[in-house]
Amino acid sequence: MSMTIKEITTLRKAGHLQEALTAAENEFANHSNNYTAGALFWCLNDVLKQQSGEDDGATIERMHALYNDFCNGDEFMQKAIATAERRRLPHYQEIKDAVENAKNGGDAITWHHKMSEWYHEGNLGEKLYPDFGWLIYYALKQTNLGETQNRKILLNQYLKLNLPRPSILHSLILGEAIKIEQTTPLQFRIRDFIRIWGLENLRTEDWEQYKTNEGHTLPSLVEKLIGVYAKELKTDGIKSPDDFSNLVDNALTKYPKSQNMPYFKATVLISQGKKEEALDYYKNLILQYPSKFYLWNQTAELIEDYDTKIGLLCKALTCGTEDEFLGGVRLRLASLLNQKGLKENAKYELEKYRETYQKQGWNLKPNFREMYNPLLTVSAVADNKALYAEFAAKAEEFIYSSLPTTMAVKVAETQNADKNHPGRKITTWIFRSKNDTIRLKKPTKFGLHKHSANGTFFDIKLQDNKIVWIKPHVGSINESWIKEGSGIASIRTDRNGKKYTIISDSYVGENLLKGINDGQQIKILALQQNDGRWAAIKILSRCS
Repeated sequence: MSMTIKEITTLRKAGHLQEALTAAENEFANHSNNYTAGALFWCLNDVLKQQSGEDDGATIERMHALYNDFCNGDEFMQKAIATAERRRLPHYQEIKDAVENAKNGGDAITWHHKMSEWYHEGNLGEKLYPDFGWLIYYALKQTNLGETQNRKILLNQYLKLNLPRPSILHSLILGEAIKIEQTTPLQFRIRDFIRIWGLENLRTEDWEQYKTNEGHTLPSLVEKLIGVYAKELKTDGIKSPDDFSNLVDNALTKYPKSQNMPYFKATVLISQGKKEEALDYYKNLILQYPSKFYLWNQTAELIEDYDTKIGLLCKALTCGTEDEFLGGVRLRLASLLNQKGLKENAKYELEKYRETYQKQGWNLKPNFREMYNPLLTVSAVADNKALYAEFAAKAEEFIYSSLPTTMAVKVAETQNADKNHPGRKITTWIFRSKNDTIRLKKPTKFGLHKHSANGTFFDIKLQDNKIVWIKPHVGSINESWIKEGSGIASIRTDRNGKKYTIISDSYVGENLLKGINDGQQIKILALQQNDGRWAAIKILSRCS
């Protein structure tokens, strides 16, 4: 009686194996095609699982023939044949049980020793190497992170197996190698491991970050690898290979919000003898994102000049970032200030660091005590605002030196509600340059006095029409769009009832005429408008 493929499959899965096998044999004999061959293949595969004996070889040969003649390329059949062949090898069941046991938390180390003996004696078939590879991984997981030598032996053993890659196992092994570098720096060289492991074997999944149940984002395997590899480049003073450089470039695209990736990029450039290019890279980043504290902080690590280094750290501290993220910056700044003899300022940074960490319940870094104890008799300054302003100027000069300086005049200011802090106001200054009107929110973040008068001249540097550097102008003014004028105020009223006068061909509006009497001598400061006309922005003087 003829059966459909579906009926044969149902019989097989229901445990009626002999009946299913007989039906599959009949259907294949009558209609030899990929469907009947597949049905027969899986019946034979289930037979193998139930038998163990001399007939196994013949059964596997039939499975090979069905696969080669009718189903070539079927991934599941390939795996089934490989598994069937492994079953015939010595120690198969022991190894299978050991791997399964280790996967569930059982003793992987003892079984690894036993399997290693079989491996070295030549009693471990190559088809069992993947199982051996997994046992090596579980043994790594169970070996103390501080046992660097034992972990290195396990990694070397895995690499010698030369298992198929890329794979889940291959990536997991990389993760264990990274842990060694993280736990015991300088006792392991990730670059040597990677040379054999092969960066080309990274999987798409290795680039994926992880979200914890608390909503925290954990770094991907690629990010962890780049971190330890870049640190090694810096510590050992060696040149980055091209494949790692390319990996970092790809990571910069993949993780545009990463705080660390720009630093790793700079590390690569420096390792290649391109320090100036690394600095230019950071300068451009800061021009784009001047409020990112970590960019100023990381740039400081690339600078040798103490004052510029201090200035960059000062800028990092004035970016408006929460104190919880600034501990490392304060410790580095304190160290530099102490070396420069500014002990009172150094102690202030250390105490701010301690205050924040104790508030958060965090442990203080060991170098805190090393710096703080010698300063016990020193009185800290009330704050470091003056120091920040002084040294930040040096950092700004360094970062913005390539940008042209433009003259600008403050013409107005506004006060608007701060959406993030109810009850507070945000001050915005409005400037006029020769061709543009420019706004600056929170001028005090640049160290400017919040009460600077309208008509005050400033030197500014712009990036994408945003002010990134600003200083009060010192010296004379020689701009074609700025002029002074004087004359007798002849006060008039326009059609809207607003008072005005004309001085030296310049319009003087009602807002400037408060306290000015008709016929009074006045001196004005005026700017040329976009339509060519002149308008006063400030009364410079008046005669009584």
